Amino acid sequence: MLIEKLIVRKTKPTIEVIREVPFNLKGLSLIIDNTSDQAEDSGNNVGKTTAIKIIDLCLGAKSVRSLYYDTDTKSENIDIKEFLNENKVEAELVLIQRKSNGNNKRISIVRQLFYRGKRIIGDKEYTKEEFWEELKIILFGLKEPYPTLRQLIPKFVRVNDSTDESMIKFISNTSNDTYDTIYLFLFNILKNDLLSEKDILATRLKACEDKLKMYEKDVNITSLDSLRQRKQLVEKELKDFLKKRKEFDYMDTYKEELEKKRTLTARINELEEVVQLLEFDIKTIFKSISKLRSEKSNVDLNRLEYLYNEAKAYIDNLDKTYKEVVNFHNTMIQNRIDFINAQLDSKNSELKRVIEERDYLLEQKKDFTIEVLDEGLLEELNVLSTKIEKLNVEKGEINQAIKILEGVEDEKSDILTQIQEINKQMDSENITQRISVFNQYFSEYCRKLYGEKFLFVYNNKWKEQKKFPVSLDSFRGNVGTGMKKGVIVAFDLAYMKFAEEIGIKAPQFVIHDKLENTHINQLKTIFDLCQKIDGQYIIPILRERVSKVNADLIEQAKVLELSSDNKFFKIN
Repeated sequence: MLIEKLIVRKTKPTIEVIREVPFNLKGLSLIIDNTSDQAEDSGNNVGKTTAIKIIDLCLGAKSVRSLYYDTDTKSENIDIKEFLNENKVEAELVLIQRKSNGNNKRISIVRQLFYRGKRIIGDKEYTKEEFWEELKIILFGLKEPYPTLRQLIPKFVRVNDSTDESMIKFISNTSNDTYDTIYLFLFNILKNDLLSEKDILATRLKACEDKLKMYEKDVNITSLDSLRQRKQLVEKELKDFLKKRKEFDYMDTYKEELEKKRTLTARINELEEVVQLLEFDIKTIFKSISKLRSEKSNVDLNRLEYLYNEAKAYIDNLDKTYKEVVNFHNTMIQNRIDFINAQLDSKNSELKRVIEERDYLLEQKKDFTIEVLDEGLLEELNVLSTKIEKLNVEKGEINQAIKILEGVEDEKSDILTQIQEINKQMDSENITQRISVFNQYFSEYCRKLYGEKFLFVYNNKWKEQKKFPVSLDSFRGNVGTGMKKGVIVAFDLAYMKFAEEIGIKAPQFVIHDKLENTHINQLKTIFDLCQKIDGQYIIPILRERVSKVNADLIEQAKVLELSSDNKFFKIN
């Protein structure tokens, strides 16, 4: 698949094309930043990177926020954000598949560049996951779950800043297993169904290993060896206690009687406490009645009469006579006395019942004949039984922990066996042959760029050796940024040639950002190499960086020119 063109347009209030960028279907396509070399001008905001970010969004990148958010300054370009939202801006990426009979196939991909914008392929709208799956089939012919679209695309569209390993480690926060899956797919070393299964197994294996690490941090689980040692100690201690308890078997005859006696004694003590509480309540009730009777007989009748007469002076027609008021007062007190007396009767009845039960149990206790047997022995037996019960619980917990760990270990072992079976189907001779074809181009491109022949290597035993699956032989760490970028270009262009020769379905385009640090000599070489590939190499670059390159070549390669007066979205 090649990129034929990119169209960016407003859809509100009317449809209006902002940019239509036709790309060269073979060789170099340049997005030129014509910013002058005057100090007040800057090429950082004209939008030369915007174009490739939009292409990345059309190829499944997650967030349109990347178009107006600066990760370095942690700030948003509000003008662009509002422009995209208010005008409902959308991008259309047209892919083309060239066919030998001339009946080229075109595919339209639309990504709306505003919040919650739609994803459309052809005339059909897709959810994010569906969009990714469909694009993966279109670009890679891959229907299996793994590797995913967004694990593959960063190899072909390098938008983010590169690190010294970005040519082979082009996704952040990604496991070695995932990279292994990616490279096995890219070099067509393993069938797609086995490759996807291997990735799923690797994910399950990682989950098992994470569980084991988590259990190791748990003081109650730790490791299988530790648990088995603990189990042996617990079983030995349990055996000793069980043996000791058997020595108390002669007490079995008396145990039931002793238990009854202890239960009886406990009940008598409970009843004695109830008796004391009831007697206290009865005494309190008597005091309350005595106080109320005192209030009834000692009321100050003269004071009450004075209050009555004073009220009558203000109110001619009082409903009640003085005598009636006195009677009402005494009646209220008597009602309270009667109520408390009822409570007293209830308490007395309860006290009588409890005393009778207590006395009955005391008589029963006298009937027990076992007095000589030391009840301390029974207490010791109970303590022993408690220890045995705790040890049984601990043994059960240890057995459960062992069962959990053995289950995870068995699952891990089973997964490793399945992975090994899949790995056996990887023909080492085939791997060597495939990588050798790739290195013919890669090493030659590196030689032309820097006079050194670097080699790409796949390590079939990376897992056992705990290394990264692939490496660059002869590549030294202390090299400049410009050289690193140049080797990345060689790597990606070599893969394009390799995929064409082997017949691997993959994008026939490579998009790079930020080649400004690459020396002009290497830029010239890169441009020459691009003219010999049957694919597209797309880069945004400052004109001043290519001013010494053949002017005719630059004009032929140029697909878009931008400047401070002609920014991508035409917002000044």
